[in-house]
Amino acid sequence: MEDHPLTLDEIRKMAAEIGMTRLTDEHLQQLLRATKTARARRAALPVENLGPADEPAHVYRLGGEDSR
Repeated sequence: MEDHPLTLDEIRKMAAEIGMTRLTDEHLQQLLRATKTARARRAALPVENLGPADEPAHVYRLGGEDSR
């Protein structure tokens, strides 16, 4: 993870890079909080010992009978 905290200017630049150029300062503050939270949660995950098989599978079925 990064050693320095994110700034509003960095968030503004990140948003602009993906085409989010019409965000208000309030939106940018929300994005800043969300990005900090997402990075903190990602840093807390024990990913060193996880492999692709540890990824949760989400299975969706459309209509029909349940075959269980």
